[in-house]
Amino acid sequence: LADALSREACQFVDTAAAKEEPFFLYLAYNAPHTPLEATEEDLALYQNIQDEERRIYAAMVHAVDRGVGELVRTLKTANEFENTLIIFLSDNGGKTSDGATNFSFSKSKGSVFEGVIRVPMFCHWPRQLPGGERFEHPVSALDFYPTFAHLAGAEVPESKQLDGVNFWPSFRAGENPRANHPIFAMRHRGGISDVAVWLGPWKLVRFGGAKQGWSLFNLEDDIEETNDVSSSKQERVQQIY
Repeated sequence: LADALSREACQFVDTAAAKEEPFFLYLAYNAPHTPLEATEEDLALYQNIQDEERRIYAAMVHAVDRGVGELVRTLKTANEFENTLIIFLSDNGGKTSDGATNFSFSKSKGSVFEGVIRVPMFCHWPRQLPGGERFEHPVSALDFYPTFAHLAGAEVPESKQLDGVNFWPSFRAGENPRANHPIFAMRHRGGISDVAVWLGPWKLVRFGGAKQGWSLFNLEDDIEETNDVSSSKQERVQQIY
């Protein structure tokens, strides 16, 4: 399916570019994801990986890499590459029981720890952005709507309540776009709601239901979330809570 999605995306760009109007493409690959399936050709590239699930997982990632490369070549052929903003990210961390690894972050898919809600992301726009720079601050996928509206020159009605923020000015300035806007995550499972609130370097977590209480982590010092400092930082807990 990754190859099919790549094919359709490239056809869309060819058609859209011919119209000489702005276009938007949302390309949501299913891979890597269960069921773990890959072509024999891609699997052959990773035959050195002994673990079968890990080998299929790697081959599925390879298919995504190939598809993104095909899309980039299509944009270049259409003379749209230099003036196209490409944002690439994952929707969540991997499921470690099915070939993924989230090292060195903690937990597997389905939790509210960093191994799940912290994902890689990059922005590429040759005419607007310098290359090779690293942005250290958090961005939420919820921020895309107000950010894209800003870049397109569209106005979001003031009456419209958004959880996302326009991150572009802060992004260009190297500043935290969410210094005063917490990131909230919730996961319902088996009658339990796991919750995390991230504000600045601090992350407040309740994992395993209300009876477990709240844990507090300083992600600048403890990205693996192994040192709960809630007992000594009760004022910070109450501030975020």
